[in-house]
Formats: sequence, structure tokens, C-alpha cells
Amino acid sequence: MLNIALCDDIPILSEVLEVLIHEYEINYDVKFNVFIFDSGEQLLEKFNQNKKFFDLLFLDYHMKRMNGVETALYIRKYNTRCSIVFVTSSDAFHEFMKAAPLEILCKPVEKEHVYKILNKVLTENGS
Repeated sequence: MLNIALCDDIPILSEVLEVLIHEYEINYDVKFNVFIFDSGEQLLEKFNQNKKFFDLLFLDYHMKRMNGVETALYIRKYNTRCSIVFVTSSDAFHEFMKAAPLEILCKPVEKEHVYKILNKVLTENGS
């Protein structure tokens, strides 16, 4: 079972992703643990409890204090296995590449792209 974190300071955007992930679970008969965070700092509190816990992160770039790239770079110091997907309306792709993301999704997210990412991460994790 994969542990997935959704991190966005706009709750409705995380909710949209969560719905797509739950749809995927139903359509493909798999189960995920989904955790929602509204800031990089909040995500890192959970991350610091177990640095190998998360398998997949969906991170917004623009957040109030710590942005998605800063959050991802902190995580990368301790976990290079975790797949990171940036969800953004920004075009700062050169910044994103510093964190070696699996993918960059542009807002609004599309179901097909989320499903493609979930398929890839499940395959890489042997699920």
C-alpha cells in the first residue's frame, strides 16, 4: 500500500486530487493511504517522524511560507526514493528540476495525468 501526501495551501485543490486518487482506487482495485497537508512545514512535521514513510508526494509550488521546491529539497536530503510531483500554475520549471521530480502537473490537474503517475509509482514500487 502506498502512502501519498497531498500538500497545497488551497484545500479545494488537494480535495480534487484526493477524489481522483480515490476514483483510481475503485477503478483499479488498489488501496492508498492519503494524507493532506496545507503547508510544507506541516508535511515536514509528519515526514520527520519517519523519513521513509511517503512513497509519493504531490506538492504545490506556491505556498505561504515554505514553497514546494524548498519542501522537496529538504525531503531529498533524507529520501531519494520518494516520488515527487509538483502541481502548479507556475512556469518555474528550472526550479522544480533541482528536486528531481517524477512529474510536473499543471493546474487544473487532469484525471489521465494523475492516473498515469499512480500507474508508474505502483509499478516502480512492485505493487
